[in-house]
Amino acid sequence: MKLGIFDLVEPLPELRNPHIITILQPWIDVGSVGTLTLGTIENQFDSQELGKLARPSNYYDLTRYRPMLYREGGKRIVEPPNSTINYAKGPGDVDFLLLHMMEPHNNGEDLVDSLVDLALKLEVKRYCQIGAMYGSAPHTRPLIVSGQASEDLVQEKLFKAGVKSSTYEGPTSILALVTQELEKNNIDTMSMMVQLPPYARLDEDHRGQQTLLQFITDIYDVSFDELSSIQEEGDRQYQEIDRMAKIEPRVQSLVKQLEEAYDAERGSQPIDIENETTGTEEEPTLSPDVEQFLRELEKNSDDQP
Repeated sequence: MKLGIFDLVEPLPELRNPHIITILQPWIDVGSVGTLTLGTIENQFDSQELGKLARPSNYYDLTRYRPMLYREGGKRIVEPPNSTINYAKGPGDVDFLLLHMMEPHNNGEDLVDSLVDLALKLEVKRYCQIGAMYGSAPHTRPLIVSGQASEDLVQEKLFKAGVKSSTYEGPTSILALVTQELEKNNIDTMSMMVQLPPYARLDEDHRGQQTLLQFITDIYDVSFDELSSIQEEGDRQYQEIDRMAKIEPRVQSLVKQLEEAYDAERGSQPIDIENETTGTEEEPTLSPDVEQFLRELEKNSDDQP
């Protein structure tokens, strides 16, 4: 069936108090943290396809998001990039709609309108956006999560868990309008964004994935079979980052200053990723060399396709 700009399966599934969990590529899916997290949820609860954009080229520049060529049984198959919607029967009395969204280049308002129509049609109770971006957390500390919730009880739970309320102002995605429009329709909203070490640059950051899954576990009272193996892989990755950081002077300096900033704000003691040590909590300022290094990292990231 057609709902706005989406093609959906028929018949529509009967969902119990559905909650949307969405990711947005590529802007706030650094380290593929959102994609990995959504994939874990889908695997845990045996998700099924619900729908996708009927004509993705109306929204995406296909010279920037390239179609993919596959070969199957000797045949060539070309698939254009698309945003997809899956659903899963969750635990308790909540089911999930799992949205893999790509940031639109064109006609963004139509995409926003159809997402709102989808939420209203399926009687969604909560819309949650998750993801990751580069931030100020060093790899030697627990990752920082920022976000907020429109529900007071959920916001209190996030606050107690250490989630920082976002005070960001500046450029954003057109899909940020989805949250605004859903709140106008009395649908609860929530966001959780992990801040990753700015020098890590992992294609798949499993420490970030584990961090998001732990919050989802606490909020929804669910358990994930893969969580322990994800944690082990994240630990391995960050130990490798630690070894590399110790042989690069500029990264060493950056890590030290980020640790001082982190500890001064959160009142914690420095902890080496492999050996516990203590340090000082002087008021941090980033040196010009380190600031230049961060600008170079940002530029190199922006230059990636």
